[in-house]
Amino acid sequence: MPNVLTQLFSRFRRAPLAIKTGIYLLIGYGLYALLLGGLAPWVIKSQTPKQLQQLLGRQASLNDISINPFLLRVRLDNFALQESDPQQVFASFSQLELELAFWRSLTQGAIAIDHIYLVDPQVNVQRLASENGQAQFNFSDMLAHLEAKQTPQAEATEDTSEPPRFIARDIRITEGKFAYMDKVANTELSYDKLNFSLQALDTKAYSLSLPEDESKPVLAKDANRYALSLTGSDNGQLQTQGQFQLQPLEVSGELQLAKVSLLPFWPFADGLIAAKLSDGELSFQSQYQLKQQQDQLHYSTHKGRFILENLLFSDQQQARVKLPLLALDNIRVDGDNQSVDIDELALQGLWADASLDKQGLDLQQLFMPATNAKPDDTAAKAQVEPALAQPEAADETEALNKATAKEKATAHTAAEPNKAQEQDKQWLLTIGKISLKQADLNLFEQQQSNGVHWRVYPLDITTGPVRSDLEGSIDYQLQLALGSDAQTQPETSQGQFSSTGAIDAKAFTVNGELTLTELELQQFQPYLTPYLNMQLESGKLSTQGKFTANAEGKAHFQGQAGIGKLLIKDGLAFEPLLKWQNMAIDAMSFDSEANSLKISNILLEQPYAKVMITEDQRTNIGELIRAEPPGDNSAAQSQTKQSQENEAPQQTAAKEKINTKASTDKAFKLDIGSIAIKNGSAYFADNSLTPNFASGIEALEGKISHLSSTPGTKASVDIKGKIDKYAPVTLRGEVNPLLEKPYLDLDLVFKSVELTSVNPYSGTYAGYYIDKGQLSLALNYQLEDNQLKGDNHLVIDQLKLGKPSDSDLATSLPITLAIALLQDRHGVIDLGLQVSGDLDSPSFSFGSIVMTAITNVITKAVTAPFSLLAGLVGSDEELNLVAFQPGIATLDADAEDKLSKLAKALDDRPKLQLSIEGSVALREDSEALAEQKLQLQLLKASKLAALPDELSASRFPTQGKLADALVELFEQQLKLDADAEKDKVKQKLAEKADGEKVDEDTLLTVWHMGLYNQLLSAQEISNNELANLAQARAQAIKAFLVDRAAVAAERVFLLDSKTEMKQDASQAILSLNAD
Repeated sequence: MPNVLTQLFSRFRRAPLAIKTGIYLLIGYGLYALLLGGLAPWVIKSQTPKQLQQLLGRQASLNDISINPFLLRVRLDNFALQESDPQQVFASFSQLELELAFWRSLTQGAIAIDHIYLVDPQVNVQRLASENGQAQFNFSDMLAHLEAKQTPQAEATEDTSEPPRFIARDIRITEGKFAYMDKVANTELSYDKLNFSLQALDTKAYSLSLPEDESKPVLAKDANRYALSLTGSDNGQLQTQGQFQLQPLEVSGELQLAKVSLLPFWPFADGLIAAKLSDGELSFQSQYQLKQQQDQLHYSTHKGRFILENLLFSDQQQARVKLPLLALDNIRVDGDNQSVDIDELALQGLWADASLDKQGLDLQQLFMPATNAKPDDTAAKAQVEPALAQPEAADETEALNKATAKEKATAHTAAEPNKAQEQDKQWLLTIGKISLKQADLNLFEQQQSNGVHWRVYPLDITTGPVRSDLEGSIDYQLQLALGSDAQTQPETSQGQFSSTGAIDAKAFTVNGELTLTELELQQFQPYLTPYLNMQLESGKLSTQGKFTANAEGKAHFQGQAGIGKLLIKDGLAFEPLLKWQNMAIDAMSFDSEANSLKISNILLEQPYAKVMITEDQRTNIGELIRAEPPGDNSAAQSQTKQSQENEAPQQTAAKEKINTKASTDKAFKLDIGSIAIKNGSAYFADNSLTPNFASGIEALEGKISHLSSTPGTKASVDIKGKIDKYAPVTLRGEVNPLLEKPYLDLDLVFKSVELTSVNPYSGTYAGYYIDKGQLSLALNYQLEDNQLKGDNHLVIDQLKLGKPSDSDLATSLPITLAIALLQDRHGVIDLGLQVSGDLDSPSFSFGSIVMTAITNVITKAVTAPFSLLAGLVGSDEELNLVAFQPGIATLDADAEDKLSKLAKALDDRPKLQLSIEGSVALREDSEALAEQKLQLQLLKASKLAALPDELSASRFPTQGKLADALVELFEQQLKLDADAEKDKVKQKLAEKADGEKVDEDTLLTVWHMGLYNQLLSAQEISNNELANLAQARAQAIKAFLVDRAAVAAERVFLLDSKTEMKQDASQAILSLNAD
């Protein structure tokens, strides 16, 4: 063997130089292949895990490495880097292959690589529990290990040399996997199919555009093309592809996200809002460009599309918001012009289920960011919420907030410079169209009711272009259907609303047209129940018109309105209270700035109203307003007081300004051209009576014209109808109830109303039923300066009472007498009633003054009937008393004149009966009867044919038969001596004469006077005699009335004047009764 080697070496030394060179090269190439292909892989395989462990503090493994020294290809198989827990893998790959392009490097003067292939790479990243508020990951320990291994280095000098050219034919990553686990957010992301390719990489190539400063550069259209695709565990995909160049930097490509589930990402936002994302997918695509020019980076995107699908937010496993589709079409971003343009923002099928109660809207609470609550906001909310709890304070609170915000804005503007002028140009967002289609909004309202399910479906909104700088108006179209139900979610709509118009968001103005079609009013019944004791059974509200409004509260509406098929039932008997077939307003104009409402014409077709009194004497009108629940008012007052105590000084000042402005605002002005009534009716029922009473007015036709709140104007009224289908009723005149002090001058006329229809009232309160009779009534009422004057003309024809009702509520007044007094010989009662009243008086009641007037007439008639009769014949005498001379029962001329007048009045009141009762004056009539009795005795004793006229004690004859008869009667009746009496008289006269002689005639005269008076005093008048006188007086009056005044004897009655003899005066007392 040594000889062989020696020979070979010898021969090599003798070989030509070319052969020696070739052999040297062959040996070197062999050593190169041996070292690079055999020794290097072994060293790398054995040292890589050790070096990585020293560098990163982690265990690593490499299954195999191979190097092809001829192709300059390196391949690593099955590499793995462990977690800090060696049982888990942090990163790994199945194969990594790199192949250098040696000859391309030489020919092109660049670092050239043929390809780099990475197969099945896997990376598992975890976010661990944070420490000291800093995020910790499962690779944080490796970073810390690297930082500890680093040694301080001298500050590097800036390298201004141009980096070398780098080219690569093909770079690929296939079947990559990436997993991210966040133990803080408790979520996991997994992407199983990651593929990347970069074709024809050339750092110096002009693949997209040519520079202007290069001479004849070549455009490499196929260079630097990249593609990336990523598929998640939810089958959501991310894809991007495009082309780039580095000098100058320019990128162009397309990005696409398809069906990426949002659920794995939601835990990162968990806690920001209370709502939970239960479903949702994201899709996105766009083309983009990035270009650097003159140290400026220019970028833009186009043909973009953003889609959210099947978005679902829930609360405690209950769906609250669903959005099947949200799409932004043709998104374009221009970085140079700082603009974002979107052709359309479309939302399809939005569904929301919300609840509104005393605490507010639950969706607002669900989606309110938890970190946004500030102390100032909380205080403001505490001040506003009490006011919102009181409907009457809502308007004031809104105005107060606006005024406060305006003052703050003014102060802020004055204190700070205009920031808009200091900032750079703002980005401009333009959306060509915003559309919301088939939205379904559900609300369970419990704030103002006991619970009502509201539904707005379908809701469609479409707008024209919308700009973020709010320049220009925004055209819109709105359509919705509305429905509600107190029991369950409504399935059908109960009204449609549509509107088109334009909004100027910068000027805060809106103008447009609106149409409300057949809004069912009964769905608002739950909001009326707490306040009104009524049932809104049906009614459809429709309106159409044009409107304008702005943020300052100025609004104007011009259009038409109507309510069809209205039916309101009372809350007592649940019977119709108010209804109509149709109410139409043909033209109306509302102007909030002028504080006016003008209505051209109102037409009421088949209106109907009913007033009812129940068995317990309650009325459906009186019970309409419910009493305020106990405690509510006090709680509201306490809440308001607390709100006022907490009110900020700035709000207080703003409130004072509002109150000052309100006091100077214009009074509301209302003008109505006409109110027409067509085929109307009204009904009144009183079920408290037995039998029940009912009556109605039908065929109501007429008009109220020119009704206005303008001072000095008067509306004309002309309405007619029929009571119980046949009795005409008319209402005519002028009225203006809209003034501060209402005005009216109205004539109300009822003709020939059958009184038998009011039998329940007459039986209950008058004590009699009515068999026959008609009522005609003419009323005139004038109201001016709150002073009411009324002139009522009442005519009752042929009134005939029936049987008594024996009612406990009947009046104590003698109704039959009142009728007999008031009813003339033609069967007519004709009364004029004047009433007056002061509306400013707290005790004023229209009904009470009318009833008082009627009652006064009846009371006066029955308590002073003869005064009424005297009035009929134009006399002011007391016809109920007839005077007599004492002791006689004959009528003098005055008495006969009085009785003649009474007879004439009785002739005009044929239903009256006259009762007569005689009376005596005990002393006067007794004295007169005694004198008559004595004179009769004297006549009998003297046997004269007649006594002298005017016979009395002082005029008694001194001699003759009459004088003898006087002496005889004196001695017979008194048992005294007449001559002895004469001596006594003579002695007294002599004493008075003082010694003078007494005249015989004088003696006889005085003597006879004494005898006469003593006899007169001795006469006894019995009660029977007085009673006979009283009876005779009554008989004398009847005789005169019957015989001489032609009063029917059956109408004049003599009362018993003897049994209980009246001793008041020498007269006869007359009284009246009804036939």
